[in-house]
Amino acid sequence: MNDVDAVSLRALRLFVAVLDEGSFSEVARRTGVAPSSVSRVIQQLEQQLHTQLLYRNTRALAPTEAGLAFSHYARRMLEQADEAARTLQEREQLPGGLVRINAPVVFGQRHLAPWLASLAERYPKLTVELTQTDDYVDPLHTAADLLIRIGVLNDSSMHARPLARLRYRLAASPAYLAQFGTPRTPEDLHAHRCLVFKGSSGPQRWFFRPRHSEQPWQAYSLRGPLTGNNAETLTQAALDGLGLVLFPSWLIGEALHQGRLVRLLPEYQASITLEPSTLAALYPRSRLPSRNVRAVVDFLVEKLGTPPYWDR
Repeated sequence: MNDVDAVSLRALRLFVAVLDEGSFSEVARRTGVAPSSVSRVIQQLEQQLHTQLLYRNTRALAPTEAGLAFSHYARRMLEQADEAARTLQEREQLPGGLVRINAPVVFGQRHLAPWLASLAERYPKLTVELTQTDDYVDPLHTAADLLIRIGVLNDSSMHARPLARLRYRLAASPAYLAQFGTPRTPEDLHAHRCLVFKGSSGPQRWFFRPRHSEQPWQAYSLRGPLTGNNAETLTQAALDGLGLVLFPSWLIGEALHQGRLVRLLPEYQASITLEPSTLAALYPRSRLPSRNVRAVVDFLVEKLGTPPYWDR
């Protein structure tokens, strides 16, 4: 073990405190030790690091250039040590207090709201503040402890706990198929009524490729009697026989299980993006998840299951 390995957290705390207070005597008064003891700890720290950390005179203390640089590392190490200690302490406690969750509107209605009572029963001291929005939310500045997001994971500032991989299903109602027939290939869709979601970047394209294949995706720009920016409205239109929809199974899985919608082109993979889409729980990388966040995420993983219940 070299000298640097032996640097103690106590020495780091006293060093940072001296920088903040600018005085050995003030730090001694606050910590209940003799000023000479504080001075001796700092001297030992300088000897271990083989560098002078402080300029000393009769009126004040000031950090050297090396001391100022070392202070940044010291503060970071103390923050990490404190956070680790809090995490270990929290593991011994039951979740309690406020946890703020942000989730998409429809997913929150379908797959979070039904479990809130069970979550409250398991953790009676936990208070949930659930905000549902489909608008973009800046995860580093929003007042949320946990974000539930659906889509391509590409934000390196966030830690992601995947909850489920999104699987898209092409579907139509039995009434529609009885009237207009069943498409057999993606090319047949040009002759069908396609109900297309239109977001801020325009109408979504639909992508298909043979199932169990790594062939390139083929893109299709399709049209029909209804284009809209609300997935629930388009789903209802499909249930009423207006046309075909391509939506994730978490949205239309129940209707498929009940036979109100029929899955089409099952021998093809379907998607609305060329990159894999995921349902995930997010929190900033700069923070360790609190016991409340861990409890909620573990609860969701348990309730959704693998594969998620809407894909079984």
